[in-house]
Amino acid sequence: MYKLTEEGREYLKNGLPEKQLLRIIGEEKPLDQVPKDQKTGIAIGWAKRNAWIEIQDKIVKVTETGKKAANEKTEMERSLEEIDKNGKADENATRTLLKRNLIFEAKETETQNIAKEKKNEMSLWEKIISFFRRNESVTVNNVQISEIAQLTPDMIKSGSWKNATFRKYDVNAPAPKVYGGKKQPYAQFLDDMREKLIGLGFEEMNGPMVETFFWNSDALFMPQDHPARGIKDVFVLKNPTKGDLPDENLVAKVKATHEGGWITDSTGWGGTWSKEEASRLIMRSHTTPVSARTLFNVGDKPGKYFIIDRNFRTDMIDASHLMEFPQCEGIVVGENLTLSHLLGFLKEIAETVGVQDVKYKPGFFPFTEPSVELFGKMNGKWLELGGAGMFRPEVLKPLGINNCQVLAWGLGIARLAMIKLGISDIRMLYSDDLEFLRNVPMVK
Repeated sequence: MYKLTEEGREYLKNGLPEKQLLRIIGEEKPLDQVPKDQKTGIAIGWAKRNAWIEIQDKIVKVTETGKKAANEKTEMERSLEEIDKNGKADENATRTLLKRNLIFEAKETETQNIAKEKKNEMSLWEKIISFFRRNESVTVNNVQISEIAQLTPDMIKSGSWKNATFRKYDVNAPAPKVYGGKKQPYAQFLDDMREKLIGLGFEEMNGPMVETFFWNSDALFMPQDHPARGIKDVFVLKNPTKGDLPDENLVAKVKATHEGGWITDSTGWGGTWSKEEASRLIMRSHTTPVSARTLFNVGDKPGKYFIIDRNFRTDMIDASHLMEFPQCEGIVVGENLTLSHLLGFLKEIAETVGVQDVKYKPGFFPFTEPSVELFGKMNGKWLELGGAGMFRPEVLKPLGINNCQVLAWGLGIARLAMIKLGISDIRMLYSDDLEFLRNVPMVK
């Protein structure tokens, strides 16, 4: 027994593509005027095989045989009708229709029969749910249960409930697992981190992901020949290649600081500072340019600011690295701030995200001095959490910070999230694996 495929049903209704082609051509038509879609190739192939058309000098002509076929029902069309009505047709036509995938042989296999039987049977869970919701006998694992689960108005009116046995409520009874809706675990972790920092009095700051080298490096006193500015470390934009530099006064101060130290008691980096290099556009390689922009806007006004956002570097993707990575950065602006204040802030921030203990070691960053690296103990292990330091005068004075000191820190937020969520592969933070997302614990 045969049945029509979806394509076969379409051709039964609208005609075979080769018959449709004959109607389009008429007697003849330039090949480039024949509509081109996914069925055109099929139509031309079968029309030529049936000798219905000829193609010469890019002109499609309908033959006498084709003209005759256009006005009568073909054997293939009659066979499609027969199979649709009776499930069978001429053997030769059937073979052709099978090759064209217009029909299929409909056989009920033993597996299909078993599946049907199983579908018709009530599953164990359905029986249990029925027992919970309905007042009737239900057989579960060959045991008949005849208890009332719920009173009905009829029972109350008739009084039949008086002599009935009521089922006891069992909190340990098996039930299907229900997966409630929840936020993506990593997104939830980042939201919780934001709330904790806001609770500590920090204000969230924001900045562009497409950045100029001026803000990404120059304003942070990173020399223009620094290796971290090379194409092996940052993503450089091809179009557009250049961005606008900020206020000319600020640019002049940064230039003077780089070339000779300006009024910062520094000798600078020497050489000639290039506006062209500073205006090149890249994908932000860290969140510190957002701190520089914020400092330029707020000046010597005390405050606490943070950002949790994405950055981009040309790392190889593996279990611990991505080309796109998040960073949690903060700055504290105030007078008479010292390294002791910075260490105190770091300890307080670490404790809010569940770090059991912290320790520090000296570090180096181009834009801070002194600088430290932060380590925290989580689940009994010491892990590097990020870096911190006090912004150098070469960074602060060009930005208009003359009276305050600025404490700065940056945390590898992804590493904290991995520990919290109990995963060892950073790529799982962005996983769409439904099983993982359902079962990963929500943490605070």
